[in-house]
Amino acid sequence: MTHDIDLLGKALHHTTRLLSNVTPAQYGQPTPCDDFDVRALANHLTAGNPYYATLAQGGAPDFSLFAQDHIGDRQPGDVYAQGARTVLAAWRVDGALDRHMPLPGGGLGPRIADIQLLESVLHGWDLATATGQDRTGDPDAVHAVRERWYGNWPDEIRAQTGLFAPSEPAPDDAPALDRIAAYFGRTT
Repeated sequence: MTHDIDLLGKALHHTTRLLSNVTPAQYGQPTPCDDFDVRALANHLTAGNPYYATLAQGGAPDFSLFAQDHIGDRQPGDVYAQGARTVLAAWRVDGALDRHMPLPGGGLGPRIADIQLLESVLHGWDLATATGQDRTGDPDAVHAVRERWYGNWPDEIRAQTGLFAPSEPAPDDAPALDRIAAYFGRTT
């Protein structure tokens, strides 16, 4: 349990640092994630923490959180850091890390904590790429994402869920997070 929370904490801390470097002048810049410019991505990330805190506590998914403006005129890193503390506390409750995302057709999907780890690491890469920051990520969190996700989300499933674009090629010598981003359909 502690190991998974530590990994998630590292990913959230790294993403907090990236968001703390974002300025309003960068908000309109595009990101590798086609649905978002920098401000929309920052808002999506800040909405993710209360979303996952609810899921960690056994609540139902509340997608309306992603339609709300969580940043306003505040610095995104400050908003994200506050949410990161809340969500990490939620994950520390007994049984929270054992929760799985229900699949639309029935059954259980990935662990919810692993989904948040992936989202923080992958969207952190998106943000770093869009704003010219270091996009290597926290090495331990990147390794965990690679172990838990890389090669386990075939393109056929992506077409059914619409969650990720088809895989893109990446050079064998590309940094680990660049290869993971390409696996999830990102291009630089």
